[in-house]
Order: sequence, then C-alpha cells, then structure tokens
Amino acid sequence: MAQDPGWQGGLKDAAPYLSIGIQLAGTMVVYVGLGWLVDRWLDTAPTFLIVGGVIGMVAFFIQLLRVSNELTAIQRKRPKDQTGKPKD
Repeated sequence: MAQDPGWQGGLKDAAPYLSIGIQLAGTMVVYVGLGWLVDRWLDTAPTFLIVGGVIGMVAFFIQLLRVSNELTAIQRKRPKDQTGKPKD
C-alpha cells in the first residue's frame, strides 16, 4: 500500500517539534529527582529538592533556548518563495 507523500512530508517537517515536550520535561524531572534522592540519602529537609528544582529550571530554560535556536536554524535553511515565506 503506497503512502501519501504529503503525509510523509508533513511528518518529516513535524519531527523536530515532536520531542520538545519530552526533552524539556525530562530535564526538569532529572534534577528534581536527583534533589529528592540526595534528600533521602542525607535525611535532610527538602533542601536539595529545592536546589534541584532551581537547577532544573535553569537547565530547562537553557534547553529551551538550545532547541529554539536549532529549530530556527532549520527554518532558515528551508527554501523560500518570492514572498519570503518558506515553501510547503
């Protein structure tokens, strides 16, 4: 069964955007989880959980900027029509 090339092209164009949510959520979860584990290991109050949350937020925004810059670079490389808009 032949697949519609338009559908494949649409999926190819959407692929960079599909993993953004997982990447950003994963960044935050890793640092908060590490803070929680250190708190359990050292038997401290939520000190390291808060520190992990702050580090996670900073890492989240760095990751967001990195992904945004990559997607902007991809968009700029796409061929444009006469009006300056990317061709579909």
